[in-house]
Amino acid sequence: MTPSTTVEEPVSTSAPTPPEGHEQLVAAVADQVGRQLRALHSFKAQIARGESDVERAMHVVLYVLADHGALRVSGLAERLGTDPSTTSRQTGELVKRGLLRRLPDPDDRRASLLDVTEAGHEVVAQMKQRRHEHLARAVDDFSDEDLASFTALLSRFADGLERARADCLRTTTTAPGENA
Repeated sequence: MTPSTTVEEPVSTSAPTPPEGHEQLVAAVADQVGRQLRALHSFKAQIARGESDVERAMHVVLYVLADHGALRVSGLAERLGTDPSTTSRQTGELVKRGLLRRLPDPDDRRASLLDVTEAGHEVVAQMKQRRHEHLARAVDDFSDEDLASFTALLSRFADGLERARADCLRTTTTAPGENA
């Protein structure tokens, strides 16, 4: 038997090298994200003019519950990325105002779920209408194709942010020396 003359390629165990310019492109995205966040913050403040910070925060709670459906306070706090005690205070106020209601949790009789009332859905519909009117001005020179592409990329970006946030939470909740 003759020895093999074939040379094996080394197996790479590291992540693939990003394409040339990838880091610069990511930095440009980060700059634009920062710009968008400032613009959106200003935009939201403009729409909510006359509302207190507390009211704006509570409207975010309503918006999330209206989109997702009934949740426990802990699940809502996780979605909002806030402390459960803060979320509990906000939801308590919304219950007092008749915009949320507590329902028994079918999975745990000791727990309750928060759900949006009809009055709460009306508030959310008004918020969405105001938001749509303002955003329509921001994209009035976009073609339908531009809007479809922009929406798809924003959705993909939001999915990526949610994955990155979940990864970050797993990393920060894992004690040193523990395996995730």
